[in-house]
Amino acid sequence: MRKVVLFKGVSEDYEKVFSDNNYEVVFVEPLQFSFINRDQLREKLDDKQYEGLILTSPRAIEAVGRCWDPAKYMLWNTKTVYTVGHTSCQKINRLLGLGASGASSGNAVNLAKLIISENSKTHKFLFPCGNLRSETLPNTLTAAELSIDALTVYETKENENLRRDLMELNESAPACMVFFSPSGCEYIYRQLQTFNNRLSVLPHFAIGNSTAHKIENLGLEIAGVAQKPEPESIMESIKTYFASTVS
Repeated sequence: MRKVVLFKGVSEDYEKVFSDNNYEVVFVEPLQFSFINRDQLREKLDDKQYEGLILTSPRAIEAVGRCWDPAKYMLWNTKTVYTVGHTSCQKINRLLGLGASGASSGNAVNLAKLIISENSKTHKFLFPCGNLRSETLPNTLTAAELSIDALTVYETKENENLRRDLMELNESAPACMVFFSPSGCEYIYRQLQTFNNRLSVLPHFAIGNSTAHKIENLGLEIAGVAQKPEPESIMESIKTYFASTVS
């Protein structure tokens, strides 16, 4: 049974998909988060000026969930919530009780195209995000003359246990590694440079194009990129790679 390292928090969905395909999963969280600007977020959620809400990361969804009051924010029942991927749609429904669009978008570029196609230039969107957010989506929407109000609701930092976790991982025998964010890639490789490791030569997989580009910018090769930010898509990419190396 091949061992796969997923650089993310523990996920039952990922564990099930990999286990069903006879892969062992090891979760290593390279990041830690702190939630900020809660009062500002509450005020904006109560503001009627927005046509919709854009939530492109699990942590942004959690930040809104920490402030959420269904009785107070009933106005959002008639507005559109946009996100990327089926998992995020499910999380929004579970934490906020709202439906979301963008399950099949796959990435920020496609999500921006969807938002532009469904809205007029006068529409304004609330965009809770992290301090290390990508500018792809806001720049694309701004270029299309849509208005976006970005509010930083969480900060991303390096997990204080990352070096220890990587050194322990180095003593095991993983077959490949999967990266889930550009910032995670940076923190991981900053630590890998501090000790002799066997991890850098493993096949590297990415959850999406932004993460893949970050890995390439670090001077490393990409073994595969998930077509969608979902466990099934990552699993397919890994299976395809190993099938090609055997044949």
